[in-house]
Amino acid sequence: MNVSLYQAAAAMDASSRWQEAVSENLAEISRPGFKKHNISFSSMVAGKMERPFESIVKTTNTVGVETQSTVIGDKPFQLPKPRLTSNFEQGPIQGTQIKTDIALVGDGFLQVQDQQGNTFFTRDGELKLLTTGELVTKEGYSTGLQLNDPSQLSTLLIAKNGTASQAGEQVGQLQLVAFNDPTKLTRISGAYYRADDPNDPGMPVENLTPKDKGYTHVEHGFLEQSNSSSLSEMTNLIRSLRHFEANQQVIRAHDQRLGQTIQALANTQ
Repeated sequence: MNVSLYQAAAAMDASSRWQEAVSENLAEISRPGFKKHNISFSSMVAGKMERPFESIVKTTNTVGVETQSTVIGDKPFQLPKPRLTSNFEQGPIQGTQIKTDIALVGDGFLQVQDQQGNTFFTRDGELKLLTTGELVTKEGYSTGLQLNDPSQLSTLLIAKNGTASQAGEQVGQLQLVAFNDPTKLTRISGAYYRADDPNDPGMPVENLTPKDKGYTHVEHGFLEQSNSSSLSEMTNLIRSLRHFEANQQVIRAHDQRLGQTIQALANTQ
């Protein structure tokens, strides 16, 4: 088995996934609250090499005597394996002075529901007001906030704890949720996540203090920008293309070598 050939092919596949991640980072760079994809490369055991290796195995018998023996086995070879994660670093905050815009400062998320009643979490605070007075996301997901008088949007105030008031009267509260480990959230689209870990369903931020991990507050009339930048992503795109091309050259060299070997064997017959 030609190990380096398999390694090069696996590396090309990893490069393709890297390019896909960078492409989405670039496509969503203008979406408020977008969290960029990070990709890391690790190794995984993918097969056996022909050369044997020795390992020492220690065992203890029934009377407590420890012995060690040498075991001859096949040495596994490693293939690169890409791992895609979300980078939840805080993005820059930009003022908009728009009454339906909010920015989350901290590690928490805004809890919303789609039309089927599914619960999702987002950092995208670019909300809009329906004619019914309901405050929803751009995709139409409900925030649970209902204004008494949609025509008096200018009187809307959203406090740092998510409490909303209109003309001095409290009308509801945005549901802010924090997670022990946000990296375990499942991304379902560019800005929305689902909590699939039963051990970390989320903690309401209202139960936290500013000293607690995950504490988050709202900035009304602001938006959190994406934590991705076009300059860094274009650099990553070039790096991924060069990585792909380098491994493509490895496969081409192996193909030429195998062709020469086959031709040499054919000439000996």
